Amino acid sequence: MDRHDVNWRGYFAALPTPFSRQGELDLEAFTATVRLFIEQGAHGLLVNGSTGEWAAQSTRERKQLAEAAVSAAAGRVPVIIAVTHTQPARTVELAQHAASAGADAIMVPPPPAVRPCPAELRAYFAEVAASTDLPCWIYNFPQENATHLTVAQIRELVQLPNMVAVKQSAADDRELYATIEAVGDTAVVFGNMLSRLGLAAIASGFGGDGHFGSGMPLGSRMPAFFELAWKGNLEDAGRIADEFAAFMARLKGSEHDGYNWRYGGMQASLKAVMNLQGQPGGYPRRPKLPITAPDALAEISAALTDLGLRIGG
Repeated sequence: MDRHDVNWRGYFAALPTPFSRQGELDLEAFTATVRLFIEQGAHGLLVNGSTGEWAAQSTRERKQLAEAAVSAAAGRVPVIIAVTHTQPARTVELAQHAASAGADAIMVPPPPAVRPCPAELRAYFAEVAASTDLPCWIYNFPQENATHLTVAQIRELVQLPNMVAVKQSAADDRELYATIEAVGDTAVVFGNMLSRLGLAAIASGFGGDGHFGSGMPLGSRMPAFFELAWKGNLEDAGRIADEFAAFMARLKGSEHDGYNWRYGGMQASLKAVMNLQGQPGGYPRRPKLPITAPDALAEISAALTDLGLRIGG
């Protein structure tokens, strides 16, 4: 199994997980978000990635979200389930559940907090991949799990039978382009492609298949970037890339670590953006905290309205 056995490209939205103010899982809001993102044109969805606050959930809740997403998507777009866990047995359990729930693929990062050596890392990925017939994504996000997959390690891991795709989220975009060059002929590669550099890579035929983003803060413009690029409308695609870059610069600030942004955590920031637009963002679950400072909310509102996005739904 390789990239030719799947048809994944474009903008895939990493779903937030809405919680109530009291910290209860809000499945109704989650289902509404799945439907909203599909209506806005998302080409695929990711459940319980970094945006989804997987670490704050029980295994039962994670399974509930997988089932709800597959049901609400109803086959309209691919649904990928992240199976992040420190314990291989629980990772395998989540992978097998994703298959039984009808997911299209699973996403596998290195086990967080474990800091595996190369041999341990390969054994872990091999065990998870062998536990399911689903195609698998490799997820490299060292800002969260403290293990930084090198391009050489990614090249080795995509040789496993059903490792067909890579979500490259290393902070340095040079690693994305090195990954495309190293494995793009056999594996789908997603990364920070919704950018001027990403547009150049698409237009030149260099490669790069899509972008996994935290939600859809700019709505339908985000998948439209890719559709315009594929049609050769580089001017309009470039305008969206510039809007996205400017918006994210305001949301992240100049001193961010890729996970905690200017006004709060990544998840809380996305939920504030959604709530301000009248969407079902909900609240983060402790220890993450919502963004409530009036000045911060006013500045996020201004960033949205400056792009012509409606506040209040």
